Amino acid sequence: MSAVRGPGRRRGARHAASRAARRRHAGQALVVALGLLLAGGAMLHAMYSAGRVAAAKQRLVDTADAAAWSAALWRARVLNYHAYSNRAILANEVAIAQSVTLLSWSKYFERLARNAATVGTVIPPARLVLEGVADAATLARESAERAAALEIAARGAERVGYRAILQASQEILHLSTQGFGASMVAAEVARANDPSFFAWVLPDPSGAWLELTHRADSDAERRRFADLVLASLDPFTAGPRSADVGLPVPCLGLPVLRKRGATMLSQDLERWEAVDTLSVHVNRPRRLRCRDGEALPLGWGAAEAGTALGAVVGTERGVADNPDANALAGTTISSFRAYSGIARVRELDYGRLADPRFPSPVLAVLARQPGAAVATSMSRGLAAGRMLPPDAFAGGAAPHLWALSAAQVYFRRPADAPARIEYASLFNPYWQVRLAPPTAAHRATALGYVR
Repeated sequence: MSAVRGPGRRRGARHAASRAARRRHAGQALVVALGLLLAGGAMLHAMYSAGRVAAAKQRLVDTADAAAWSAALWRARVLNYHAYSNRAILANEVAIAQSVTLLSWSKYFERLARNAATVGTVIPPARLVLEGVADAATLARESAERAAALEIAARGAERVGYRAILQASQEILHLSTQGFGASMVAAEVARANDPSFFAWVLPDPSGAWLELTHRADSDAERRRFADLVLASLDPFTAGPRSADVGLPVPCLGLPVLRKRGATMLSQDLERWEAVDTLSVHVNRPRRLRCRDGEALPLGWGAAEAGTALGAVVGTERGVADNPDANALAGTTISSFRAYSGIARVRELDYGRLADPRFPSPVLAVLARQPGAAVATSMSRGLAAGRMLPPDAFAGGAAPHLWALSAAQVYFRRPADAPARIEYASLFNPYWQVRLAPPTAAHRATALGYVR
């Protein structure tokens, strides 16, 4: 009986011991599970905050790039505006020269028509023609004189003329590209990306932008612009408006008609002068030489814009060949004092540029975002307990995120333009913009703000 019951008791004892051991170890597994859950939560908390911070930093960097590019683009567009307005000012100068030219020629033709009887003694068939158009010539001269007065006053008046308005607009727009104006562009772009973003243009210790352009008012610079104006004149305006009519037989006393005319810019660049004359010349032998002499003025006319001299003083392009006719033209010269001389345009300051051929100033923008605006777990109240450590943006530990970016303004012909190199100037609107690395000076300046 005892032999049968012994093994059963032993098995029961073992089962009881096993159940007791399982009960003792069950509490330990719960602790491990809770620890793993806590570690996972902390890791998730850290990963969420780190991811949000990384995303915020990337957005801020992209915004800084956009702000720098936009501020530099504004500068490039202002430079292109300078190019267009310089061309407009050049065309304005050409229009003034054309006005005095047309008036001079119309006065010349009116005088020639009024002198029909005198002309008829030299060219008999011309008398009837000139007498028939005399009244029309007077009407044309009066119309040209009124038009020239209005044209020159509207274009050349010192303070309210078309040219003065263009020059003033250049100065206003140039001021808008300085630190404050460019910073407004950068800040607007930053706010458009995120209302919590703020950006501004850093001051440039090198002064590259301030030294890029200036008002070209020296004599040499004005002369260079005047050469451009003279090269842009049409052939009729530039002259010479000259012709010789007569037999090519020297020293026989035969009459020769000499038509002379030109439009000239004074040496001081303050006055346009146009003159047209026609005179009869006679070649006669004098002291074993054949000499040409003005015998009879037939037509003359002159006009001036700028400093009023009341006389024809230019001698270029053969206009001095008819001195008597020139003197008569000077007595009736039409003067327009509204013109104030060759314009002073905005141009590159080549003497101060490190690279006069291809200047490329760099603009740097510093952007920031308040740390409280970064959507971490702490800032969103997702980890308000005591078990998880605070992230870097809890309690104002990191007040701002920062990003530094830079862009460069440069001059380059469009890709579809003829393949040739063109140096930078403010007469062709080829200024563009690209992102560029910040300079060492910009980085040092940015560190001063971040600290």
